[in-house]
Amino acid sequence: MTERAMSSRVTNFILAVSTLVGTIIGVGMFGLPYAASRSGVAVTLAYLLVLGFVVTIIHLIYGEIVLRTSARHRLVGYAQIYLGRWGKLAASVIFFVTLYLALWVYLLVGGEFLSTALSGYFSAGTGSLILAAVGFFVIYRGVRLAGVFEFLMTLVLLALIAGLVIYSKGFVAKENLILPPASLADWFLPYGIVLFALAGGSAVPEIRSLFRGGQSSVLKKAIVWGTWLPIAVYAVFILVVVGISGGATSTEAIKGLSPFLFLGANVVKYGAAIGFLAVITSFFTIGLNIKNSFRFDLGWSPGVSFILTVAVPLALFWLGWNDFIKIISVGGAVLGGLEGLLLLAIWRRARRRGDRQPEYALKLRPILVCLIALVFLAGIVYEIVYTLR
Repeated sequence: MTERAMSSRVTNFILAVSTLVGTIIGVGMFGLPYAASRSGVAVTLAYLLVLGFVVTIIHLIYGEIVLRTSARHRLVGYAQIYLGRWGKLAASVIFFVTLYLALWVYLLVGGEFLSTALSGYFSAGTGSLILAAVGFFVIYRGVRLAGVFEFLMTLVLLALIAGLVIYSKGFVAKENLILPPASLADWFLPYGIVLFALAGGSAVPEIRSLFRGGQSSVLKKAIVWGTWLPIAVYAVFILVVVGISGGATSTEAIKGLSPFLFLGANVVKYGAAIGFLAVITSFFTIGLNIKNSFRFDLGWSPGVSFILTVAVPLALFWLGWNDFIKIISVGGAVLGGLEGLLLLAIWRRARRRGDRQPEYALKLRPILVCLIALVFLAGIVYEIVYTLR
């Protein structure tokens, strides 16, 4: 391999990892400390590790599906190829509802974060429109620009989180980290929130497009690194925030820190800046995935695809529903679970009917696949029965 080819491979690997990390680390991160304050830090960390393992497998499965298929598609297109018309219909509902819901949440929360970070210089609604303008411009320009933005903003995001951790560690009270679950129901509270916070499968087809030829062999490594780096960040974030605010942890984690830290108001602004970067990095890749699904899965023109990507979340934004915990819990448990089950079904077909040799192939025992499916099914049933009643 030439020096230039090696440099290109490393660059694309870094862009791929940063794109996946940027997609995963989003508003879901800010619901995790609240879940931990209710269910207990140990319980939430256990969910994070177990579901982190499950989500890593699902992301790798998605990567293998992409590599087994010559044509460029997204979830909807792969479902049509391998599961037929009904698979395409199910995938369309799950895919577009999930990603539009995510963009909607990002507009709601991202505008508030931006307004808070800039000392209320403008309203949260104006902040949401600024987020939309920047985000949709990058989405319009495509994956390469998004990858560069993801890399730069992810570096800043991780640096800011590290700064918050270093500044705050002296305020952590160990007794807050051993608080028991508030109630029996709170044992299950982290499930949907953790699953939402770890969701990043929409980035897999996008990062695949960064690689060419033999470079695709590093996709597996990029997926593993890109999934587990956010898990490490989440674990530290949970320990610091809950260690400081304990049972007073707020639903979005940041505002609850103010009474406990010196210069609390500035800490809230600092945390809001972290929140905004977490939102906008996810916004890029999710919006790209929607636009490219309209293009490659449904065969619509680039212009129409972009307009639909923009119009739907902006229309939902004006509805004004902003129950943050409820949205991410339902989105993670129900929609995330359904997407996981769908990807398992597509993968089983793709292994037999794929039209190209993949650069990697997973060897999963049937019992493990069944256990993963049961995890998703149990979460869906619980969320529907107990949360949506």
